[in-house]
Amino acid sequence: MTSFFPEQDLDFEQVKCLTAGLFHLARVDGVHDREMTMLRRFYESCTRAGDPRFEDVLGESFDPAKAVALFDTTPLRQMFIKTAVLMAFADGRYAQKEDAVVRDWARAFGLSDADVDALLEATKEFLLGSLAHVQNTDALKRVAKKLDLE
Repeated sequence: MTSFFPEQDLDFEQVKCLTAGLFHLARVDGVHDREMTMLRRFYESCTRAGDPRFEDVLGESFDPAKAVALFDTTPLRQMFIKTAVLMAFADGRYAQKEDAVVRDWARAFGLSDADVDALLEATKEFLLGSLAHVQNTDALKRVAKKLDLE
């Protein structure tokens, strides 16, 4: 069985681009604390001494064409989209506006709507799998319903 996030070695330009893209996505429906926490943890886990501060990277604009050039393999592009879907779920709801942005990026990467649907389902399964230990099935059903597009 393959992991949800197969190991990818990202260079720092890719890290900055992904961070800027995720922040752009978070702003689509208003930035929430959970989104910022997720984003900060990702960025800080990838930085070394002397790299730009997190706040400085957030000040950079996101360029989808640059993302296409930097994420130049199918596995990298799928990782980018799965990470974007996780960001969209971070605030507790996957909004239609966020879905539209994710699908625009996916098309720029050469991924189809069917590819996005598959990545979205894989992300839902990943998120629900992390709750497999929960005994309250009614609560799990409510969580699963919340993972649907709003």
